[in-house]
Amino acid sequence: MENFRLKVFGVVAEQENFRKAAERLNLRQAAVSQNFHALEEELGATLFDRTGPTMG
Repeated sequence: MENFRLKVFGVVAEQENFRKAAERLNLRQAAVSQNFHALEEELGATLFDRTGPTMG
């Protein structure tokens, strides 16, 4: 498991928003989403319910 993916997870969890997490990490939102998805794939689990307005 890549440490950077865990860092991305932590910032997304803290910010409760992929766009805000991307801003904090100085990354594009697509990069945050890709790393987050890769972590979910690696773990074989959905980490957040992204259907609500706060995870946009």
